[in-house]
Amino acid sequence: MTGVAGRWMRHVQTHPGDVAIHGRSRVATYHDLATRASGHLAELDAVPGGDPVLIVCADPVETVAAMLAAMACGRVFAPADVRTPPARLAMAIDDLRPGAVVADRTGSPVVAATGREGFRTLDARDVRDHAVDPARWHRDEPDGPGYVYFTSGTTGRPKGVIGSLPAITHFVTWEIDLLDADRGTRVSSLTSAGFDAFLRDAFVPLCSGGTMVVAPHSARGGQGLARWLESNRVQILHCVPTVFRTLRAAGLGPGSLPELRAVLLAGEPVRPSDVRFWQELFGTEKELINLYGPTETTMTKLFHRITAADATADSVPVGRPLPGVAVRLLEPGEVELRTPFPLHGYLGERQGGFDPSDPHRFRTGDLGRFRPDGSLELLGRRDRQVKVNGVRVELDDVANVLMRCPGVHDAHVVLTGEKLCAYVVAEDGPHEQRLLRQLREQLPPGVIPAVFVWLDELPRTLSGKVDRPRLPQPPDKPRGRERADAF
Repeated sequence: MTGVAGRWMRHVQTHPGDVAIHGRSRVATYHDLATRASGHLAELDAVPGGDPVLIVCADPVETVAAMLAAMACGRVFAPADVRTPPARLAMAIDDLRPGAVVADRTGSPVVAATGREGFRTLDARDVRDHAVDPARWHRDEPDGPGYVYFTSGTTGRPKGVIGSLPAITHFVTWEIDLLDADRGTRVSSLTSAGFDAFLRDAFVPLCSGGTMVVAPHSARGGQGLARWLESNRVQILHCVPTVFRTLRAAGLGPGSLPELRAVLLAGEPVRPSDVRFWQELFGTEKELINLYGPTETTMTKLFHRITAADATADSVPVGRPLPGVAVRLLEPGEVELRTPFPLHGYLGERQGGFDPSDPHRFRTGDLGRFRPDGSLELLGRRDRQVKVNGVRVELDDVANVLMRCPGVHDAHVVLTGEKLCAYVVAEDGPHEQRLLRQLREQLPPGVIPAVFVWLDELPRTLSGKVDRPRLPQPPDKPRGRERADAF
């Protein structure tokens, strides 16, 4: 199977004038991207040794060019978000030990603020376009480490997940085939370069001859997202359900988003209310696909093409494995994935859920069960199960019930002390008594939230997931009625 670099280069050779990346401030054709990647490659060739390359660029064109250059010279690449706090980036540098750091005008001061040295800094502004040698990218992909992405650690220290290039190729090939992506297909990019979903946003279009369309910060939700999708003729949208949910308030109608044909949701549970909202507007014309897979196994490993029945179900399954992937349930229902390519674990000595006896296996920490049709349904995480008054409660189940209540756009439930606290985003503000009546019809008394905090939106991390540390502190009194303006 041709790897992602070779597939991209094939389009460089056949359609060099096609737009590869439609960025926030610049547009790059396949030829432009190839000459930029060749310039970065010339710079990396001059750096002795084969140590990893850290990439800290705000410009997605420079980020992708540096990634492609690292592939061509056989170096591990590690993209980082330019908004990463310097202290956290310093810990990543200590673990990665890069031989070179590629940074643009935005990333350079972040790297400097870490106080770390011992690597060569390559300023993207000094990189000159270079003649393209296609043979550098037309080569077999190594099975060994190819990239590193840093995820949040439970101790506060980032964990460097080591991935391989065949793992990227495995997913990208699957999605291109599933959606019949081809020359000219316009694929959204809402994800920061510091998260592995960026690989999907970049290489699904670049390996199919399409265009990676990068969203501005003003288009990360609601009406701004809807206007951007329409004006940029986006056909395939990748996003987390939290971002997708903001489209409820965008004033969409059945004729909205005429070019959009598929929405792929990953990173958080998809709720039946999400499906219902979408299908009431578009039926099944604009397909919804639920994706599941941790960073440790490279993006998606299971998928479910959402149907009309999911709109009225208790939950939306994550479906069936991609080709070559196997899933099994361990005690007590923990999901284990087996991939067709070796997994390389974390930087350092942290083993986590990796199986030292089988490098293809990973324990996810998620709980699940198989439906009668063989599809997998997730039941939350072991760390999202709590006990309230002696009763075991799955916090995400309570949030799902809240989301089924009319007028509720989004919800997140946490345990604070011995009480459940619900953070609620509703279209017409606080309506606690009506909400309580609906909850009493669907939940046992002991698991109805004792405190409600009404928000204009849930705070999100850079990847779009709910940012739990930024949720405002709940009021001391039960069933608080104040709308929070903490962020």
